[in-house]
Amino acid sequence: MLLGDEGLTTGIIHSIAPRVDLLSMMNDYSDIFTASSAISSSEERLIVSPGMETQSLLDSIYAASLESIGSNKFMKSYCINLERLSIQAHLTAGVLSASQSTIVSTSSSSLDELFASSSTEYIVEAFLENTDKLEDLVKTLLALEYWRENVLFRKEESTFEDAEVEFEIEGGERGLLDQYDGLNDVDGGGEEADDSTTKGLASLLAANGNSLRAAFILHVETTIVSMLNLVFYKGIPPTFLEGDGDQFLLSLVDYCARQLVFLGTPEGANIALRRQKNPLSATDLSTYLETRSRLDEVQDSVYDESYKTAVAAVSLSRYLCENVQDLPTSIVSRMLEVHDWPLLMVPLIEEPPWTRRRQVERKQNLWEKLLNDNNCNEWSEVLPKDLLVLTKVEAQPWIALFHLTACKVCHESYGLDEFRKAQLMRLRRYIHETLTDQLPILQDVARYLDELSILGVPAIGGGVHRPSSNASSSGLLLQRVDSLRESVIGHKNVNSDEHLISIIKHQWDEIFSHVTDSNDEELKRVAFEVYDGPGSD
Repeated sequence: MLLGDEGLTTGIIHSIAPRVDLLSMMNDYSDIFTASSAISSSEERLIVSPGMETQSLLDSIYAASLESIGSNKFMKSYCINLERLSIQAHLTAGVLSASQSTIVSTSSSSLDELFASSSTEYIVEAFLENTDKLEDLVKTLLALEYWRENVLFRKEESTFEDAEVEFEIEGGERGLLDQYDGLNDVDGGGEEADDSTTKGLASLLAANGNSLRAAFILHVETTIVSMLNLVFYKGIPPTFLEGDGDQFLLSLVDYCARQLVFLGTPEGANIALRRQKNPLSATDLSTYLETRSRLDEVQDSVYDESYKTAVAAVSLSRYLCENVQDLPTSIVSRMLEVHDWPLLMVPLIEEPPWTRRRQVERKQNLWEKLLNDNNCNEWSEVLPKDLLVLTKVEAQPWIALFHLTACKVCHESYGLDEFRKAQLMRLRRYIHETLTDQLPILQDVARYLDELSILGVPAIGGGVHRPSSNASSSGLLLQRVDSLRESVIGHKNVNSDEHLISIIKHQWDEIFSHVTDSNDEELKRVAFEVYDGPGSD
């Protein structure tokens, strides 16, 4: 089996890992969550049985509107029910994959026995049989993305803008920790928030004490992408290829493109990525966690979940590329000509967002990668001699690039000019024997690049070269509008101040102003049904 091709298991590291941060935040609210358990133990007891229970949880999934995000119904459907379905789906995939290869092992013999008689991924199949629920997931995904980027924090106070901030250090000394640029001044206070909705919803949540509920809401976006990974590993759902179903593919292609652009943005202009690649030392992190305000908690959740969701979306992008021959022509054109997916893969390979080098005490240039350790996507130390060993996450852009360059549909439709040629040729030096031994399919990518190096293409601005003589050369270009996203947002102008303010006001008045983390019954249900469970000791 090719490295990275065990798609059933790649989703595990994207689904389970984000819960570690949520568990640590839950420990800060010990008055709410009377018990917390390790991920491994909750995996073993959170069993969703096939049949009635699976269908019951599936039936609760609905297309959440912007206004309903964070409501009690949303928390029940997504933070509890979908999370349980996702956990079980990944556990089932892991067990079934382990029975076919030695790449993934399971620590629970009881799980092996439970699924020994089952040869199907019943939760994934349930979604495929109820494709309207997949459509609901896509709509909710788009709503959550917009909510995170425009409602929680307004554009003018975007959490991804660069700004230096000083942190108060013990003893009165002040130092600059530029890894966490863009955060508010940390002084242990700052809980007073402007009542004006023009500041965004985050300041209101921080003042009211809703930071933990906000963290669980943000985690739902990662869970949805992770669930879609398992479904799309099986192929494109047939209903997405028929009639108006391709509008969901169009939205997913656009969504994945936005995530690829986010990961490909240099860390100097990307605070979320910079925080991951340049983490604080243990001492500085402890100081920061002790003094950060509630607004900082919300901002931290945005940074962390944005990164994790984007990493999960790379796998989803790979599955779309893997099935590109089944996609409608308009969707292929969207991938190649509008978003230029081949070039979006280049920075992920040249400056991988899942590899970092940092200095620690008594060690120099410690290398770390995102590795699947005990079913968690965690930063782990990698010895210099193992740096060329591909991880599952690292393999995703390479596999996507293979399908984008080797597939006949893409090869004939992708318009080349000197700029695109130069960008793609930058990858040739990374394809060597050590890499092709792990991913033999990259020999075809190397052959494509070698042929490209001697191919004459038009200069920049001089048109494009397409091998297919049937490719359209008309100067008239028609581009589809993502009407699904417009309908989810509820306004054609995504940055309409009036529309955003009405959403913020509605959510505050109807949802968040009535509850705080200290008396939030839904958070207690999340703790009990997802992280502790009825079978806990």
